[in-house]
Amino acid sequence: MGILGGFIVQKAIEDIVYNKDIYPRDKIDQSKVEEYKNYIGVLPEIEINQNNELIDGVHRFFAHKQAGQKFIRVSDDIIKTKNDLDAKLKSIEKNATHGLPLNPKEKRNLVIEYYQAHLEQGNGFTPERLQQTFSIPSSTFSDWTKNLNEEYESKRLENILDLHLQCHTQQQIAEYIGLPRGTIANKIIEIDEKCNDLLKNPDSELPTKFGFLAEKTLDCSFEPKLYNLWNTTTNNNEYKHFGNFPIEFMQNLLYYYTEPFDVVYDPFAGGGSTIDACKKMLRKYYASDLHPIELRDDIKQWDVHNGLPSDLPRPDFVFLDPPYWKQAENKYSESKKDLSNISLEEFYQYLESFIRELRKKMNGGHIAFVISATQKEKRVDHAFDIYEIFKKLKYDLVERIILPYSTQQYNGTQVKKTKENKTMLNLYRDLMIFKK
Repeated sequence: MGILGGFIVQKAIEDIVYNKDIYPRDKIDQSKVEEYKNYIGVLPEIEINQNNELIDGVHRFFAHKQAGQKFIRVSDDIIKTKNDLDAKLKSIEKNATHGLPLNPKEKRNLVIEYYQAHLEQGNGFTPERLQQTFSIPSSTFSDWTKNLNEEYESKRLENILDLHLQCHTQQQIAEYIGLPRGTIANKIIEIDEKCNDLLKNPDSELPTKFGFLAEKTLDCSFEPKLYNLWNTTTNNNEYKHFGNFPIEFMQNLLYYYTEPFDVVYDPFAGGGSTIDACKKMLRKYYASDLHPIELRDDIKQWDVHNGLPSDLPRPDFVFLDPPYWKQAENKYSESKKDLSNISLEEFYQYLESFIRELRKKMNGGHIAFVISATQKEKRVDHAFDIYEIFKKLKYDLVERIILPYSTQQYNGTQVKKTKENKTMLNLYRDLMIFKK
């Protein structure tokens, strides 16, 4: 496999097509991609169909891509597929013998999807074939499909909720799901009412079609931090990114300063912890970044120098975690207008302009701002300057929270110089919450 006439078959990375519609898992495991990046030279070849679409080896493909590889080994045995459903099932069958296994929820959803297609189209996805493909006994298959209509409706409602949380309009959701706009509006109301019921009665039993809500962390089950010193020894963010903000901290911000289905805006989305917290706690979100992580299609690409996006809804809460000026110099890009590459005066001028635009856009709500002092030739404590900007724009500071760094931030030379100068190094970030 992968060798044709004594030669290794390789294809250009850019010619390989990753079709999300035929990928069987809910999402790509970024930690697995990071692991594979360490073994580029010994990874097995990927497999594709006649359209150059990935059938097997998605994590291997993205490991190559993120490692900057231009080519990847490809099996010379091209897999023939009839359509997306057939391609996805072949991908599942290939994965059954190796790679990252499907979790129970993914299996259940796929079985329901294929069996529903079998009943509607008679396309050969029989119970016997599905049981064999997904390695499940007939009793499990019967249990998963006995309430097929409700299970199918549950999957559809979950998709509607996901799109609703991404701030898509009802018309956009209707076009994506394939239902009339009025039907979508009614289903969103139905979801909202069920969520309100859960807030009032957290122990109430969920009907089958609302089973997906069991994975959400509503306010009633969240244990907030009670003091204004937020510390963490672990960062559970799946997508590692320079300047990561722990999802645990974001959940606390959402708990204290938002309500379910409020709109949260994050223009420096980075690794996406804002999105992950919003999904768990049922907040709508609009997240963007100058350089979005490719695997996060829920982060829009947007340059904040262009102001606010035209399709941004009125936010109830804004989270600002911009590059910490020279601390992030050239870490995001080498552009001269990048916030980490400009002068301190320009940095503050931009922030004031952007916050002024937010003030016009927001009816009320809060803005959270994260910053850390810059330790270069001299220490620049940005928190006081940021406070003055917000004060000038008639914002009140309602809370200041200290976020200690979990790891050492300075090298030996910096420590030595600090001792010589009898100065102190900064080991925390400031998280300030402002209200209009």
